[in-house]
Formats: sequence, structure tokens, C-alpha cells
Amino acid sequence: MIAHWQNALPHPIAFVLSGGAALGAIQVGMLNALRNAGIKPDLLVGTSVGALNGAVIANKGLNEGVTALDNLWRHLNRKDIFPGGVISQTRRLFSTRISLFSNDRLTELVCQTLGVTQFEALELPFGALATELLTNHGALFTAGNLHTALLASAAIPGVFPPVKINDILYVDGALTAQVPMAAAVQMGAASLVILDAGEPCHRPHPPRHVAEMFTIAIQAAMRQRARVEASAIAANYPVLYLPTPCPLSASFLNFSGSALLIAQANDMARAFLAEAAIPTPGSMSGAPHHHDDAPVRQLTHLAAA
Repeated sequence: MIAHWQNALPHPIAFVLSGGAALGAIQVGMLNALRNAGIKPDLLVGTSVGALNGAVIANKGLNEGVTALDNLWRHLNRKDIFPGGVISQTRRLFSTRISLFSNDRLTELVCQTLGVTQFEALELPFGALATELLTNHGALFTAGNLHTALLASAAIPGVFPPVKINDILYVDGALTAQVPMAAAVQMGAASLVILDAGEPCHRPHPPRHVAEMFTIAIQAAMRQRARVEASAIAANYPVLYLPTPCPLSASFLNFSGSALLIAQANDMARAFLAEAAIPTPGSMSGAPHHHDDAPVRQLTHLAAA
């Protein structure tokens, strides 16, 4: 436990968990470091995979929840969520014209992981962010059927089918906010702890799956918004923005590196928390960590066709 974090942040403290598909393992390491530092959430809000991770903490509490998530992520593999090969994915896409995968496996995972089905049964207040498909408006679910809300929040367009709730179709919350900081403020947070799963530093090869292409496009489109929103919210609220490891070749659909990501994230967050200044309204400790900050390259010529 790190002494200077005891009662350092004003309550309610919100843990804000980003999307990131397989990079959600990073949040497990961050959560463990926060637990060891003595920083506990009063409420949680998440997008996509961050919503699933956040729901587990809201259900079981930080201590038991971190243990449960660590066990889940170390045994998770791609087929648990994205079953079948290229041929079966192509057949589904042509037959449904909506998605490469059904959300059946994801539904099973949610049911097996969470012991409750309603928001009201959670130990801590929790919000799952999704996006209305037809209007692109954000929708923050905080009551009612928890499992359906989580499926909606994780419904990556083209990868999973939209989820209907009260006759409205919803898709991935990352289309509204990859890092749902404004949603945490809406839920009444007085300070924010950001668990941003980040993105790969570079990709050694082009996307190999249509699903990966969709996911990368969504992630890239929302990065600039996260930067702007973090600065704006930090002007009025204390924001603790944890660092993230730089997975050099991680695919958003590849879960094989989860154990390494958990360890790296835990080590980085623990070292950061040991030295970081306590944020105050008008300041942010840490910063949004995006690995695409290299200057734009000017092309002096184009190769002949």
C-alpha cells in the first residue's frame, strides 16, 4: 500500500475503463496496481471490453474482482469469443450481411463471469456505454439488464451484430467514447482514475482479418477525442491517467499475450503510482498515452504505377 494515496483523491472516485478488445488484459494489471496502492473505486464506467472488466469489479469488489479477472484473462483464447476460421466467417457475413461473428460465445462468457444479471444487484454503481446505431448518440446504461447492456457496449460494427434494447439497436460504445470520461462525470464522479488499454505501438503487418480492420479503424478514429476530453475534464476534476505498456505486435483479436500484458501493466502502474503527483482540479497526473505521436511525414514523390 502506498501511503500518500490514502484519502488523496476526492470521493466519489470513478474508475474509467476504455475499450481495446484483447488489450483489455492490460486493465487487469492496472487494477492490481491500484489495489496494492490502496486506491479503490466508488463507481465504475466502461466501454466495450472495459465494460466487462468494470462490471466484474462492480460485482465482486476490487479485491475479489481483480483475482477473478486475472484468472479469466490468463485462460481466455480467441476462439472463446471469435470462433471459426475465415471460411465460416465469410459465410456468416454473406448470410447475415451484418457481422462476421454471432455474439453467442460472448454471451456465454458474460453469463459465466458475472453472478448477477441486473445492474441493481451490483455492489458498486456501474455504467456501460453503448452507441445508438441509427443516431450515433451515446447511451449510458446504469439500470436494468446488465448482460444485454454489456453485449451492446461490445458490439463492434461488422464484427458482432447490433443489440436491440427497447426496440433500439445499439453498437460498440467506443463509437461514442473510447475512454468514457464524460460518462463518469455524468454518474457523479468527483475524481477519475483512467485505465486506458491503449493501442499497439506499431503493426508489423496489415490487418489480417476484416474484424481486425474494423476494430483498428474504430480505435484510431476515437483517439483524438480522448486526448481533447481528458484535458477538458482535468480542468475541473482531478484525473489520474495510468501509463500503459506498448504491445509491439498485439492484435486486437489475439489473447495469447494476456499474461505478459498483465505483468507489464502492473509493473508500469505500480512504478507510476509510487512517484506520481496527486492530481488536483485543474491538473492531470499522467497523460493520455498514444503511440502515434510521430510527426506527419511529407511524401516528396509518388512511385510510378
